[in-house]
Amino acid sequence: MKAARWDRRSVLGGAVAAAGAALLGGGVATPARAAQKMISVGALGPKNFNISMAKMLARSSRIAIPSYRFGIVVRSGISATADAGNVQLEASADLVGVDVAMMRRIADRMFTDFVAQLQATGRSVITPDEVMATKAAQKFTVTQVPFVKKPFADARTIAVVTPESQPLINLHLDGPLSDQSAFSLGNWRAANALSVETKALVMLPRVVFDFAALTGSGRSIYGDSASIGIEPGIYLVPVLTSFSFYHAKIALAGEIGQCRLEDRVALGQAGELIKSGSFNNREEVDRWNFFASGIAWWAQPGAVVPGRPSTAYDFSTYQYRVEPALLEQACLNGALAAHRVFAGTLAANPATG
Repeated sequence: MKAARWDRRSVLGGAVAAAGAALLGGGVATPARAAQKMISVGALGPKNFNISMAKMLARSSRIAIPSYRFGIVVRSGISATADAGNVQLEASADLVGVDVAMMRRIADRMFTDFVAQLQATGRSVITPDEVMATKAAQKFTVTQVPFVKKPFADARTIAVVTPESQPLINLHLDGPLSDQSAFSLGNWRAANALSVETKALVMLPRVVFDFAALTGSGRSIYGDSASIGIEPGIYLVPVLTSFSFYHAKIALAGEIGQCRLEDRVALGQAGELIKSGSFNNREEVDRWNFFASGIAWWAQPGAVVPGRPSTAYDFSTYQYRVEPALLEQACLNGALAAHRVFAGTLAANPATG
C-alpha cells in the first residue's frame, strides 16, 4: 500500500490542484525498492547467509542451546521529507493480535524443530534441563521475557521471547538487539565456560520477523517530492536473524562463528493492514490550489484570499491485525527454512572432536 505521496509543485506552487492530493493515502501498490530486496521462502539457501568460521562446527559432536530467541516487530514506522521540510510524510504501524503466551508457544515449536534438524545431522543435543543444571549456566545474566527494544537508529520496536523451558540470554555480540553493552563480556564468558564444561558447541539462535516492508523517498532538502509505502506481510528480518555458535577450550576465551541472514524473506500474509487514523492538511492545500489556479475570484469585491500553506503534511497510523493461526504458520515456515540452511552447514562440517 502506498501510504502517501506529495510533491512541492502541487502543494506550494499552486499550479496543479490535485496532483499530490489525489495520491495522498492512495490505493494499493507494491513499492519497487522493497520488492527488489526480497526473496521467497522457497528460494532461501546458503547464498542468502553470511557464514563465518564454519570450520568451528566440526569441533564437537555435542551441541548445547542455552537460549533460542524468537523476535517479532510489534511497532514500525517511516517518514519522508522534501524541500527543506516543506513536505512531511509519516506513517506508523502496530502489530495487533499477538501476546507473549502466543509468542512463547511459537518459540517452543521452533525450538523443537531446530533440535530435530540438528539431530538429523548426527549430532547429540543436550536438553535444556541438563544445560541449566551445569555450573556454567549459573553464570549467565538472564533477561526478563519479553525483552522489548527499539534498536538505535531503527524505527522498529521488537519483542523477543524464548520457549517456556529456556531463559532469555543476550550477548554483547547480539547488538543492536541486546540489553548487553559492547563491554559486557559476562555472558560470552559464560558461553565459553558452558562449552568447556559440556565439551559441546554452544549455539544461540535468533530468528526475527517483521509484519511490514516500509519504503520511502525524499529526506532531501533538494528534492521536490516525497513518498512512503507500506507492503504488509510476514518477513524474516535480515541481519537480526542469525545462528551464533561458540566453542572454547578455556573459559576465558574461545572461538565465535555465525550464520547470518542477509536478505529479507517473504512468507505471505497473516492478517490485514487497516488504516486506523490520519492527520493532514489536505483540505487546506486543496483550497489554496483551487483559488490559486483560478482567475475570477481575484476580481470579486471583498474576496478573502486563503492563506498559502507553508507545509504539506500527512501523519497516518495503521494496524496489522493478525489471524493467530496464520501468523504461527508463517513464522514456523520461515524458521524451519532457516533451520534447514543452518543444518546443511552443520552437515557439511562433520564433527571430528
